[in-house]
Amino acid sequence: MKTLLTKLLAIGSIALLMLPSCKKDEKKVYATNVATSGLQASSTTLVLTKADLTKTAVTFNLTQADFGYSAAIKNVLQIDAPDDNFANPKEFNISGKVTTQAFTTLDFNNLVLALNLPTGVASPVQARIKSSISATVAPVYSNVVSLTVTPFALTAFVYVPGAYQGWNPAAADSLESATGNGVYTGVINFTGGDLNFKITSNRDWNHTNYGDAGGGTVSGSGGNLLAPAGGNIQINLDLNANTIVMTPVQWSIIGDATPGGWGGDTDMQFDNAHQMWVVTANLTAGGNIKFRLNHDWGTNLGGSDGTLSLNGANIPIAADGSYKITLDVNANTYTITKQ
Repeated sequence: MKTLLTKLLAIGSIALLMLPSCKKDEKKVYATNVATSGLQASSTTLVLTKADLTKTAVTFNLTQADFGYSAAIKNVLQIDAPDDNFANPKEFNISGKVTTQAFTTLDFNNLVLALNLPTGVASPVQARIKSSISATVAPVYSNVVSLTVTPFALTAFVYVPGAYQGWNPAAADSLESATGNGVYTGVINFTGGDLNFKITSNRDWNHTNYGDAGGGTVSGSGGNLLAPAGGNIQINLDLNANTIVMTPVQWSIIGDATPGGWGGDTDMQFDNAHQMWVVTANLTAGGNIKFRLNHDWGTNLGGSDGTLSLNGANIPIAADGSYKITLDVNANTYTITKQ
């Protein structure tokens, strides 16, 4: 019996010693002798126009990168301005093993407008391909293709239905993106005690409806948004980053030509259709007016001949009467038209 027990213990010891040597070695794959992708464009001078919205503006041809072994490669077309050096490029995913990617005028115009390029002006743009196979292997980049692109303004709108106007998208005020780059702005006059609202991509509830996703962000499945206060609220909506910023804002006229004199503001209302502030008021001859923000002299505008500047000169009124007064704070211009 003792001899049998000794033999069993010996066999067990040998088995334990053999366990580490039986562990399966994991194979690790490393990318070696990597060949980068190549990129060519069908044209490098692009003048984009609304008349050609559905036509092909440019076609990119690429050769696949080679990481030294068979692997599924993800290719991304990166577009950026030269002075940014691809620090924050706009990206377009190229699916599968596609080696030719065409863009319509509309799609490529939207892509370059996202770079905040001026419209109607030729601007330099760079393109390259970023190729990757996994998060653990460094991506490789193609040659850089330089283009000159003249984009056009493509005004876009979203709409702001809410309790202030009966939750009716068809009649709601809008936010405007002057260049269609996904960044929208406008001023909404929230009246009444209920300050809930949403933002719709169309004048109905049947498309994308943006709501509160928390932390100053929006999503297509979010709850109601809430204005920070009643009155005029400037809304800045960035659908590239899905962020929203809401700021109380009120422009007014003031001066000894206005009903309130230098001691009381006459408030203006924001015209979303024309993106400017408007008021009709009785003005007095021999007096002056200025424009100011939020009933405070910290930001006031004055000037002459329809052009304004910060802390500019008083604007004189030559004759008594009822006047329609407009203010465009983006262009720093105004009009005073007798009715």
